[in-house]
Amino acid sequence: MILTATGENSVKFKQSEKGTEAQTRNKTPRLLSPSRSPPHHGSTLAHSLPIPMATADPGPGPTQTTQAKPACAVTFGCSTLLGRHLAAALASSGRWSTVAVLDPSPPAAEQPAAPLAHFAVDLSDPAAALAPVLAGVVAVFHVDPTSSAATACSDGSSFLYLHSLAAEGTRRLLAACRASGVRRVVYTGSTDVVTDGALDVISADEDSVSYPEQFGNGVSELRAQVEMMVLSVDGNGGMRTCVLCPSNLFGPGDSSVTRFIAGYARSPLCKFITGSGGNMSDFTYVENVSHANICAEQALCSNAASVAGKPFFITNDEPIKTWEFMSCMLEAMGCQRPRINLPSKMLLFAAWFSNMIHHGLCLQMSYAPLLYPDTLYFLAHTRTFNTSKARRLLGYNPIVSLKDGIMRTAGSILELPDNLDLSRKQGSCVSSKADKLLGGGIAADILLWRDEKKTFSYVTLLFLLFYWFLLSDRTFVSSSAKILLVISLALYIHGVLPSQVYGLTVEKVTPDYFEVSHSALRNPIIRLASLWNGGIHKLRVIAEGDDWSTFLKVVASLFCIKVMLNFQFRMLMGVVLASLFIVFIVYEQCEEEIDASVTIASAKMRSLMDRVVRNLPAVRNAMVSFKALYILERTLAMTL
Repeated sequence: MILTATGENSVKFKQSEKGTEAQTRNKTPRLLSPSRSPPHHGSTLAHSLPIPMATADPGPGPTQTTQAKPACAVTFGCSTLLGRHLAAALASSGRWSTVAVLDPSPPAAEQPAAPLAHFAVDLSDPAAALAPVLAGVVAVFHVDPTSSAATACSDGSSFLYLHSLAAEGTRRLLAACRASGVRRVVYTGSTDVVTDGALDVISADEDSVSYPEQFGNGVSELRAQVEMMVLSVDGNGGMRTCVLCPSNLFGPGDSSVTRFIAGYARSPLCKFITGSGGNMSDFTYVENVSHANICAEQALCSNAASVAGKPFFITNDEPIKTWEFMSCMLEAMGCQRPRINLPSKMLLFAAWFSNMIHHGLCLQMSYAPLLYPDTLYFLAHTRTFNTSKARRLLGYNPIVSLKDGIMRTAGSILELPDNLDLSRKQGSCVSSKADKLLGGGIAADILLWRDEKKTFSYVTLLFLLFYWFLLSDRTFVSSSAKILLVISLALYIHGVLPSQVYGLTVEKVTPDYFEVSHSALRNPIIRLASLWNGGIHKLRVIAEGDDWSTFLKVVASLFCIKVMLNFQFRMLMGVVLASLFIVFIVYEQCEEEIDASVTIASAKMRSLMDRVVRNLPAVRNAMVSFKALYILERTLAMTL
């Protein structure tokens, strides 16, 4: 799954009256390749598809060893989440003599167990030998490769690679399928091709939604191209095709949804909910999509007239609040549920501004940012789909509930190779540096926003105190006197109240509340004395004139104090109070990045200081020599 939403309003799915004809939507999106023309209803696109010439023989393809069990093929059965589960499901079904896995990525096991057979075929390579591999294959399950490929590619050429892998690769695959006599092709794409980013999609079926006039991202446009190519070749050469569109595919080992949520957990936004939090989404567990592929292939065998050339929505049929799903996954990662709502329009404006800056400065981003319009549309808008058509024509029913799917996916997070870089977010791991810096007590809980209610209470209290002492027209002494008067009056009233007031127990304040223990008073005094002695020692070292490093630090500190004194005291206090509740939480969320930047800056500052300190003795000697020469010249002048 790519967590994106697409552009403007769109056109509807168009069903053909004849099942043998190509089923395409009545409006085609803007194509990415200028040389490709959009397929039309009933077109014979497969006749124009070139059959790739084999330059290297990858070995004999899967052939039918028995007439009872045919062979099938799965594309991207190693590099994609769905491909791996689908290949395993087909192998365990017992229906196929051979399950050929077409993927340039190596399999997890060196020797896949029968009936699995791995073929290192790269669909993006024009010279890929597909015909020998597809010999004897009667069904091909074509899996969308864009999710895993987009994750793997981070350079500027990633889009060209995706185009050659998805669009051109599908063109070559369909041509090879027709030439090899493949009877059935099932393609699995995504519902992202028909969602409009700015609008809600509520219980939509295949006939009520359509391609947008303009896609929000290139990946969705590529998927739409592939979908149209697969639907347009239905009936050509006796080959029957259909398309499955799962919504928000997820599962164990997922490299899209799970990594997106992991990135959200590491970001400063992990405490916040985008929008109201009431939007719904359909999430589809990967085993249900594998089951839907098997159902679709069987339906193409038994009921091709009703199924062929049509798209089908596939979900778990259990719409859930998007942020409830996100919260379940975040808790599985050891993170707290987000509880603070942020206006989606404000974040969307920030996303558009950020993208404008990046495009204006021609900056390349190596990853998809969280503040991205398509991502925010997904987090703030409803995306639910109706699967009644798939249930009726394919016989599809989810085999794994959404709850079980979430539990299985959450249980596999800690088993991932890199643990999604969440080690410092887990509750069982050591505390963060920000937590240690704050002492790990109540102050850490408040300043790190671990208890939002308590944090907001303290923020409100500090704001009232700030207003009372610094923003009002009263003097500091007058403000303090009024507060002491209010406190004294409240304590007096509390003291004269009876123990029971209308059945409520009034807890009395004992004198112990106002007593200060010797240890509590001793520790601050010792600390103050230590600071005083440390300051005197620094002054003594500076007076000796040998420690230039300490001298420069003192000069820099005094200069900073001088600059701060130029500002009003109320402004400085306001900045300090605001920074307390921002700096520490930002440091905890971006600890690694900040530490790396500080390390680089410290190294450069240390190098500069060492260079200055090395030159200071020479400068000092030169100044002393100059002063001695000046005194000698004055003495000689007076003598003469």
